[in-house]
Amino acid sequence: MVGGAMATRIGKRLRQTFVFLHVAVSVGWMGAGAANVVLALTAVDAPVAVQRSCYLMINQIDAYLVIPLAFAALASGVLVSVLTPWGLARYWWVLVKLVLTVVVILYSTFGVGVWVLESIDATGLGRMSHVQPQLAYGAMANLVAFLFMTWASIAKPWGTTPWAAARRRRGSVLT
Repeated sequence: MVGGAMATRIGKRLRQTFVFLHVAVSVGWMGAGAANVVLALTAVDAPVAVQRSCYLMINQIDAYLVIPLAFAALASGVLVSVLTPWGLARYWWVLVKLVLTVVVILYSTFGVGVWVLESIDATGLGRMSHVQPQLAYGAMANLVAFLFMTWASIAKPWGTTPWAAARRRRGSVLT
């Protein structure tokens, strides 16, 4: 289905509210990620006591900002997608953002988050963290992913997915 009927799933004001909430939590997630980059890079050449402070702050930022905002961005993005003409799997840029969001959450949990805890443990024993480079690069990789998702939201590249065309042929509106 093209245009009209799909655009009336929700009203304009409600759509704008959901998009605003999605943008706000996504920008917050990116900002918290940027703070973690600064802290991880600060720790690289710092004395152990400063490293420990940086890693403890990263852990706090993760617990109180990154994790809640990541899941809020995921949930609000899915909500905006299914309640608007964009659909969840109709356009490549939406699908890429969804997949990348899940990948960043998993990578942050099972990679970066583990390295933060290992660094806290090491510096608690007065040792330098042996995962400093991974932690700094991991935080920067997340920030690059956030910037890429932001670009995709603005540029809306790559057109429609094959699933959008198949659903249009069947007359389905649930893409």
